Amino acid sequence: MTKARGVLLLLAAAALLWIVASQTWIAAAPEATGTVPGVAQAAAESPENSPVLVACAAIVAVAALLLALLERIGRRVVGMLAVLAALGYAATALAVVLGPAAHTGWAAAGLVLGGAVAAAAAWVTWTSGRWQASARYDRSAAGADPDDPGDDPARTWDALSRGEDL
Repeated sequence: MTKARGVLLLLAAAALLWIVASQTWIAAAPEATGTVPGVAQAAAESPENSPVLVACAAIVAVAALLLALLERIGRRVVGMLAVLAALGYAATALAVVLGPAAHTGWAAAGLVLGGAVAAAAAWVTWTSGRWQASARYDRSAAGADPDDPGDDPARTWDALSRGEDL
């Protein structure tokens, strides 16, 4: 897997996690009691209002972007963080599925999607070890020009005095 495909896979997975998190997971039972004057009506706590699901999706998205920027060790750490975030998403969905409230199919979809994203993040993390590190800005000592002023300010100033562009 290439770096671009791995990053795009995790970004798409994070978008799917966010979309599923924004759906209604718990089916509300019809209210049997009437309203009481002076008492505010409050909605039941439901996963679409939970910041945990959105935070897990955001962690996967940020981890995907960081994978493109970091070296080998950093990619392993950030990749495992993405795996843990996806597992946290799946655990939250599992708590809804096993909970006493009636749930919609979105909770089961969140459970399956959280597990799939965890597996995808683990796979991208594993294959990221074979990604080529960019050496675009590294200086090579083998191709050094002896007339190149390099980091010596005096030689740089003398080269500019002679009219040489650096």
